[in-house]
Amino acid sequence: MYSEVLKSGNAYDLGEINKNTISGAKKSAVLLMTIGPELSSNILKELTDKQVQKIGVEIANLHKVTAKERREILNEFLDIRSRNDFSIEGGMDYAKSLLKGAFDDSKANKLMEGIEYETYTKVFTSARKADANQILSCIQGESSQTIAIVLSHIQPEKAAQIVCKLDENLQREVALKMGTISNVSLVVIKAVDSILERKLSSIGDEKLNSSNGFDSLLDILNKVDGKTEKNIISFLENKNSILADKVKSSMFAFEDIVTLDSISIQRILKEVNLKDIAIALKGGDDKILQIILNNQSNRASEVLKEEINLLGPLKLSQIDESKRNIVKIVRKLEQEGLISLENEPEDELIV
Repeated sequence: MYSEVLKSGNAYDLGEINKNTISGAKKSAVLLMTIGPELSSNILKELTDKQVQKIGVEIANLHKVTAKERREILNEFLDIRSRNDFSIEGGMDYAKSLLKGAFDDSKANKLMEGIEYETYTKVFTSARKADANQILSCIQGESSQTIAIVLSHIQPEKAAQIVCKLDENLQREVALKMGTISNVSLVVIKAVDSILERKLSSIGDEKLNSSNGFDSLLDILNKVDGKTEKNIISFLENKNSILADKVKSSMFAFEDIVTLDSISIQRILKEVNLKDIAIALKGGDDKILQIILNNQSNRASEVLKEEINLLGPLKLSQIDESKRNIVKIVRKLEQEGLISLENEPEDELIV
């Protein structure tokens, strides 16, 4: 902090703050002599040659400084620092560089994890306690970037409700921002949080899902209605095909059931509602129907086919809803470790 005051220009303007006969360079010299040679040598490395030379001349010419003069100069220095007459720059990167300079990489990284957790869990607390409609009213008119930051820091279920209520163009822009933003400055995050908190405070106030935008986007897309999902995916395909492919490959669709092993399919069929599976299969791909039937007993297969035949005309929205109900069950079983969605290669048969 000493070097920042000296480099800021105050080294030569100290006399302007406290009108007396002692020059700024002389005050700088007294300050360096007071803090001792070890600290002084480090500070001098941060100054220009001209500054060092001017202060050095003063040090060489100083024979005696009274306790009163030293006390006044130190107080003046502290006054400058307390009034922030110079600027310093912190942030996560600065904290990380300090830790890496003081500790080995392993300990520094562990300490940074704790710092990041403590820092990021203190933002958007009001938003996580507010309901979707309250947040929606507060973000009206905000940029897609701002909305993306907010949605990335609240519960996916709540974020999905908000996305469904945005107009289609804004849905697309927000999805694109969420899929591509990363390492947003903490200063920006806190600024957005502060504005949102002020707006929410007039309306009324859970653990922060430490998330990146892409993971949050997937969580939201798995919870919004079919129309909203198609709208967002279609837009991403036009704007950022790589992101769109990444999203589609990371999401599980009802049609992906055919890629699962028999044990997983049978486990899913035990959990799903008969009507949902019948509606989802109505007018669909015969290949999917056949795989489902092959993983049921003869009796269960007959019951399912009968249920499908009894169904009348269906709206596309009804079919989409049933498919999404099944996908939710699939995701739940995966999270519980009861099935795997990974396409593992079959073991090679050695003869």
